Amino acid sequence: MAPIEHNDQRVMSLTMIDQVHQRPDGTAGRNFRENRGRLVAGEDFFEIDQPDEIRRLGFSRPQGGVPAMVLLLTETGYSMLVKSFTDDLAWHVQRQLVKSYFTKPAPVLDPLAGLPPEHRALVALMCDNASIKARQVEQAQVQAEQATALTMVDQRVSDMADSMLLLARPAGAESIVHIRARINRLYGLPARIVDEVLRQSPMAPKPAGMVKNAREEAQGASYAVFWTKDVSAVFSRFVNECKHVTVTQATHPYITGRFKLVAAGRYA
Repeated sequence: MAPIEHNDQRVMSLTMIDQVHQRPDGTAGRNFRENRGRLVAGEDFFEIDQPDEIRRLGFSRPQGGVPAMVLLLTETGYSMLVKSFTDDLAWHVQRQLVKSYFTKPAPVLDPLAGLPPEHRALVALMCDNASIKARQVEQAQVQAEQATALTMVDQRVSDMADSMLLLARPAGAESIVHIRARINRLYGLPARIVDEVLRQSPMAPKPAGMVKNAREEAQGASYAVFWTKDVSAVFSRFVNECKHVTVTQATHPYITGRFKLVAAGRYA
């Protein structure tokens, strides 16, 4: 993942965040829209709408041309946006990005740059040329090691994801498809709300693991499974925290707008 710089600091696009965290397209964008009021423009993120700058940063549309606007997150904005990503892979990715992506290699500085010309000439005569070259080589080696660490981030993430794959769904765990159906039968909650509670809310349970899809047409894809007891506890808490506005419509602090909820005795 080639680094992107804006205003002399490393930044990431929403698409890059989805890719490195192996999240569905649009996940980071939804998180940003829901939490935009908590983020500070110019500190946590930048909105770039100048075509020349967008082109310089390397963004383009598949059909040609450049996007009308590109959203870039700084290290602080990225860290705040992925707070809800609590699985083991997310923790590993965050650590590697903070250590290797957002940390820019230190520039090689001339130790004599602040001296007047005559003093620089005198010091140069007194210094051993071999010693100066050795320091330059050492600084170059540090920069090379940092660059290597950056290029290895994607490989480390990929290796860890592969090692976490399960060949079959564990007993007592269920996939998002089964969870949607079960929670809908219990509370009438639509699939969109189930997904937001499981993946975006602070009460989201930790996945039991990633299961490799054995179907041939899946082409090696995988899907997350969650412990049934954890899911039941989360939605029991979620429903208890909901506030009914009609017999079948409710609201919750973590969800934008009203949604369907069927629970006896909850209307107020």
